[in-house]
Amino acid sequence: MTSCKVVLFDLDDTLTDRPESVLRYASRLRRDFAGRIGDVGVAEIVDVITSVDERGYAPREQVFSTLLSRIAWRERPEIADLAEHWALFFPLDTAPREGAIATLELLRENGFALGIVTNGPVAMQERKISCLGIAKLMNAIVVSGAVGVHKPHPRIFEVARGHFDCASDRIWFVGDHPRNDILGAAAAGFAPVWLRGIHPWPEGVPPPRHQIDSLVEVLPTVCPE
Repeated sequence: MTSCKVVLFDLDDTLTDRPESVLRYASRLRRDFAGRIGDVGVAEIVDVITSVDERGYAPREQVFSTLLSRIAWRERPEIADLAEHWALFFPLDTAPREGAIATLELLRENGFALGIVTNGPVAMQERKISCLGIAKLMNAIVVSGAVGVHKPHPRIFEVARGHFDCASDRIWFVGDHPRNDILGAAAAGFAPVWLRGIHPWPEGVPPPRHQIDSLVEVLPTVCPE
């Protein structure tokens, strides 16, 4: 058990910068498939991925099939080739959101225990976290692939809470997705902090009390003067 000053974070599109990550990956794809992809530029690859990616929520097979159909390949790879390339290298191109590392370090300096609660396969999410170099700052990392349920299911939040000697209402949860992160955390009794500007807030649902536009606002939110 650890401190009762706890801030938990979503990973994708909260601690990470997905557009920058996609740009990095598109550059890698262009380089690794240079002999087969022809004169297609990185910007076109980015456009194709982002047009169908739904910020990571679209099925990967849909992304790969769109890459195959919309890019003028000299020699088309198999969809399995793209799937293998993505699984191996997309995590290695994970970019941190602006202010992410500094925010985590400041929270630690101010006595907060930290954790990540993320949806996704264990290997993929752990490799992203490793790429960011933030595992050493975390007291707990909870991945849906290991728990067996995805956010917003209450079980995954309960598993996260179990890592801390703290009542649920003393735990902050920072995330970008209204339903998976904010409403899910609120239903679990956590204090949610919504990172705006990524997903729209659902109509007819009361917005959360705590809202931020940048991760640098987390510390002032959870530790006001």
